[in-house]
Amino acid sequence: MKKTKKETQEFKLLTLLSDSDSERNKILDFVQDKFMREGFYKTSMDSIASQLQMSKKTIYKHFATKENLVEKVVERFMQNISSKVDEIIKSKFDALEKTVTLMRLLGSQLIKFSDNWLRDIQIQMPALWEKIDNFRTKKIYGVLSSIIEQGKVEGYFIDKPNELIITIFVSSVRTIVSPGFLYYQKFNYQEAFHHTFEILFNGILTPKGKKEFNKTFSKVFQ
Repeated sequence: MKKTKKETQEFKLLTLLSDSDSERNKILDFVQDKFMREGFYKTSMDSIASQLQMSKKTIYKHFATKENLVEKVVERFMQNISSKVDEIIKSKFDALEKTVTLMRLLGSQLIKFSDNWLRDIQIQMPALWEKIDNFRTKKIYGVLSSIIEQGKVEGYFIDKPNELIITIFVSSVRTIVSPGFLYYQKFNYQEAFHHTFEILFNGILTPKGKKEFNKTFSKVFQ
C-alpha cells in the first residue's frame, strides 16, 4: 500500500531521530570509556572528533561544550548504576546475597575509574563532583537501610543503629573513591572496595551471618 505524504514525512522524521540517537550514543560510548581511563581535562574536542572520525560540528550538534559532554557521561553512568542497584534491592535474594551481588556490581564499575578521571571532576567541575557525592550518599543510605533491615529480620545482622552503620559505610566509600587514596597502595579501587565491604559487614554480622557470608563472599571474586 502506498504511503501518504504525511506518513512518508513521519517515517523520515522517525528515521532522523533514530539516526540522531545512534550518533549521540556512539559519542557517549566512546568518551565515557576514554574519560574514565584518561580523564577529560587534557582531551580536546578536536581529538575526540578525530578518533570518532566525525566532524566537531556533529559532536556540537549533540553537546554544546566539553563540560556538557562530561555532565552527560556522568548522568548516564549514574542512571545505569541506579537502575542496576534497584534491581538487586527488589530481587528475592536474602540480605547476604544482595550484599554480595551489590559488591560485585560496584566493584566492576569502580575498576573503570582512574585517578585522572576523579581528579579532573573534583578540580575542574566541583559542582558536578558535589552532585555525584550527593547521589552516592543518598543511594548508599537507601540501599544499606533496606539491606540491613532485611538482614536483621533474617538473623544475619546484629541489632545496632542503622544510622551509625550507614554513616560508617558512607565515610569509608568517600575515602576510597577519591583521587590519591590508592596512590601509594598496592591494590586498585575494586580490591579496596571489596576489602572495605568485607571488613565492615563482618563487623555487623551475627555468628550465623558470618558463617553464611564467608560462603557467599567468595562469589565476588569469581
